[in-house]
Amino acid sequence: MSVRAAGLVDVSTVAAAVEELLVELGGPRPAREELESEVGALIEDSSLGTLLVAEREREIVGILGASWQRAIHVPGRYATIQDLWVDAAHRSNGIGAELVGELVRLAREQGVSRIEVGLPKESFAAIEQTEAFYRGAGFEHLGPRMRRLLDG
Repeated sequence: MSVRAAGLVDVSTVAAAVEELLVELGGPRPAREELESEVGALIEDSSLGTLLVAEREREIVGILGASWQRAIHVPGRYATIQDLWVDAAHRSNGIGAELVGELVRLAREQGVSRIEVGLPKESFAAIEQTEAFYRGAGFEHLGPRMRRLLDG
């Protein structure tokens, strides 16, 4: 298994992986074209963040998308994991940990000293496993997050 930066040839596969993730989380799904547009934007503009893929035998089996953020209360930039997906057939094999490890390496390389992630809703069936995964990767609780969706 190897982890690498996603390229434009990966746009469709990464968008399909994010669709799978959203179905599993029970959330709304943007149109495939919108997902592909966002994947392409993240690949083409490294100032927005990073998109990593994990491959096994030339098949993408995991993805991690993170954005670079700024906030007054956090000196310098920090990273937020936006999407982390591992194919169900390949879970519990360390792929997610490899992806997070590569993000940590990239973040340190860029002088980023903080990585955050939002957990799924409490009603998500695998919330305990998800939380345990992130705790095992060195994350700690910050508290719940909220959102407000704005009409288009």
